[in-house]
Amino acid sequence: MSRLRISLFWKLMLTFMAVVLVAVGVVALVARQSTTSEFHRLRQGESQTGASGQGPRLAAYYAENGSWDGVSPSVATDGRGQGQGGRGSGPPLRLADADGRMVLDTTGGQVGQYLSASELAQGEAIVVDGQQVGVLLLSGYGAASLSQAEQDFLERVQKALTIGAAAAIGAALLLGFLLFRGITAPLRRLAQATVAVAGGDLSVQVPVQSGDEIGQLGQAFNLMTSDLAHADQLRRDMTADIAHELRTPLTVIQGNLEAILDGVYPANAEHLEPVLHKTHLLRRLVEDLRTLALADAGELTLHVSEMDLAGLVRRVVKGFEVQAQAAGIELTSQISPGLPTVEADASRVEQVLGVLLDNALRHTPGGGQINVHLRPMNGEVWLSVRDTGQGIPPKALARVFERFYQSASPRPGGSGLGLAIAHAIVTAHGGRIWADSAPGRGTTMTLTL
Repeated sequence: MSRLRISLFWKLMLTFMAVVLVAVGVVALVARQSTTSEFHRLRQGESQTGASGQGPRLAAYYAENGSWDGVSPSVATDGRGQGQGGRGSGPPLRLADADGRMVLDTTGGQVGQYLSASELAQGEAIVVDGQQVGVLLLSGYGAASLSQAEQDFLERVQKALTIGAAAAIGAALLLGFLLFRGITAPLRRLAQATVAVAGGDLSVQVPVQSGDEIGQLGQAFNLMTSDLAHADQLRRDMTADIAHELRTPLTVIQGNLEAILDGVYPANAEHLEPVLHKTHLLRRLVEDLRTLALADAGELTLHVSEMDLAGLVRRVVKGFEVQAQAAGIELTSQISPGLPTVEADASRVEQVLGVLLDNALRHTPGGGQINVHLRPMNGEVWLSVRDTGQGIPPKALARVFERFYQSASPRPGGSGLGLAIAHAIVTAHGGRIWADSAPGRGTTMTLTL
């Protein structure tokens, strides 16, 4: 059986409608019952007040006549045929003698009958000379005693309550409709945009019209699609860059091998050496890509232990001295005393320092200087490589750690992955790496451990 699909808007509306109907219905019912009950109670109180004022006149009648013979409703009125309530017909009047026999009943039907003790207990005793001579019954002032005008008044009040309840329900449903449409409309647009993203359209954006949680969700979605579009563009660029980097060595290898096979070149060391060199280049490129892939997946292996960072810096710098002398560059190192203990993967740190030195050598012209500075700073160890090369323009400075990004240098030849790998390794150690540079003022690469 297929499940009935109801939109979020109608789920909210139906739930809100049920709550409004129950709440307003209960309030209207309670108000109606309370109004009717309180009106009857007030009317009965007025009638009872009027009836209780008739007791002294009845007592005076009995004292004058010595019995209830000839008693009539006019005895208890003000002489104008009206009761104390001042209405067109007085309140119901029932009078029993001392024996409990009904001697006067304006409602008719009970004169001459005897009342029970419980009924007599509900009345007002009439006492003459200290002796009870009768009972004036004060009960029976209910709905039957309401005049037509009073009944019409109650009906108008109840009708007004019903109309007010209906108006309140209508207003609440209208406000709920506007409120829930304002909630569900952005969600509907967000759902449509999600379907578009799933279909491959990463340029879609949703309008954000509020700063609440739904607006924040829209902002997060827009940021996500922007990041996805940027990542997709980087992926495309990286694919193109990898193809470009692989094409050159493969072309050299293919051309030399075909020439050797065709007999154009002899198979000697002179013609096989370029093939071997390009093979090494391809191997290094593949290894660099593998390192970046592991870093992206969070699976870059680190063998962390306490290490002699100062000794490592001296060893790496010494290894680059021959290359620096051949390029006419002065390479020096400066190691501050009092270095704190460093726990890191020594081989990975050596790889990072090698990348930084190789990058500095390629961007520093002959006669320039490169200085490696190791110093403590705020409880960390800062390792800086400063060169006197041509510097990096501001627009390019933000991209130096991107993959396959290469700026112009006096000695081209890098793969464009070195600084990206250095960034990945330092980040995996929980450290930071950044570049400070300006055109014509050289570049300083600094990392913290």
